[in-house]
Amino acid sequence: MTAAAYSPIRAIGFKILHLFLTAAMLALVKLVQGMPVTQLMFFRSLLAILPIIAVLAMRRQLRDAIRTRRPFGHFTRALLSLTTMGLTFLAVRSLPLPEAVTLQYTQPLFVVALSALILGETVRLFRWAAVGFGFLGVLVVTWPKLTLLGGGTEAASDAELIGAGAALTAAATLALTLLLVGQLVRTEKSTTIAIWLGIYASAILAFTIPFGWVVPDARQTIILAMIGVIGGLSQLALTESLRSAPASTTAPFEYTSLIFATAFGFAVFGDIPDGSTIYGGAILAAAGLAIIWRERKNMIRPITARSTGLPPE
Repeated sequence: MTAAAYSPIRAIGFKILHLFLTAAMLALVKLVQGMPVTQLMFFRSLLAILPIIAVLAMRRQLRDAIRTRRPFGHFTRALLSLTTMGLTFLAVRSLPLPEAVTLQYTQPLFVVALSALILGETVRLFRWAAVGFGFLGVLVVTWPKLTLLGGGTEAASDAELIGAGAALTAAATLALTLLLVGQLVRTEKSTTIAIWLGIYASAILAFTIPFGWVVPDARQTIILAMIGVIGGLSQLALTESLRSAPASTTAPFEYTSLIFATAFGFAVFGDIPDGSTIYGGAILAAAGLAIIWRERKNMIRPITARSTGLPPE
């Protein structure tokens, strides 16, 4: 990562945009009823690449965007992404939603830990503290709704244990996906990464067509198109974020998706946030602002992680 390329503030901005678009996409997914999950995943994967292909074709850049040096890397990334989606849905079906969400918000912890173990990044105390503080905010938001961890007298069922394991595994595979994308952006364009994810994921999910797919009506068709387009833009925002700074830099901001989800829940479904959501959201915002302040302080010196051998805290 060069001095010109390294930009933690730009990475944080694209990360927040990615989380906002993801929350919007999930709100649309919640609106779709009577359709298999694999069918939703297929249209999200396929339609996400269509606007990207159209723009590149008009600019006569499509051939360069499709050209890749790492086809196996893209295929591995697609498998990890599909695995994460499948495990997430298993967790949601096996656990109350607040518990599944809380367990999966361990993902930033996995990102930081795996960045240190796999990539050899030096992750210092300040960033660990910000991640932990953000996770505290998640607990404040969700703790009043928890049942599995709420101190009940009954032991967790097998389904709950499987769901908890699925949620934690999904968080780990998502962390691995982010780290892999961080490696891909060193040689691949953002559009190349997005296109090949859509191609591989769509091809794999097409094999689920015989298993209960339904013909969408007009309303469902419109929502499916919106899910695909917003999903594609969200993916581009994520790859641009990882191009600008390591995943561990933006990991604490993963928690802001709870704020966006709460906002969309109120606007679309009429869900009113309670006191714990407001207090937890304040903690999440504080953690994010602390990281922004720290990264701005580090940017005063025109030095990058690559030139010193040490990443910013």
